[in-house]
Amino acid sequence: MRLLLDHNLSYAIAEALQLLYPEHHIVALQAKFPRTISDVDFIRALHKEGGWAVLTKDLGTRTRPHERAALDSADVVFFYLDGAWRKFAVPETAARLIRLVPKIAAQTELTARGRFALPINYGSKLRPHRD
Repeated sequence: MRLLLDHNLSYAIAEALQLLYPEHHIVALQAKFPRTISDVDFIRALHKEGGWAVLTKDLGTRTRPHERAALDSADVVFFYLDGAWRKFAVPETAARLIRLVPKIAAQTELTARGRFALPINYGSKLRPHRD
């Protein structure tokens, strides 16, 4: 699996997940692209490379028309951290994500595109993200 963590998640989380899951390629957005890259441009770039998933707290990508169009046309799987995820500090977010990486990887094996709400609890099911 290739997983990119958006700017709204700590760079340190991407590094920690990569160390814990060396069989995957997990990287922060700023490690792969310039900090000034637009969401549309990085989505298109990931689509061209193929096989990418994105983890983000940016719910606006699904409502801003130009970003939504890029999402709808790209073979990229998006995992959204919404709802209760927003109340967690970096350490708690990292601790919960550590347990969810296998679930993210399994979903990316099943589909090349889509939008999913990542559950807070390990035992919860992954569900399509509602627009």
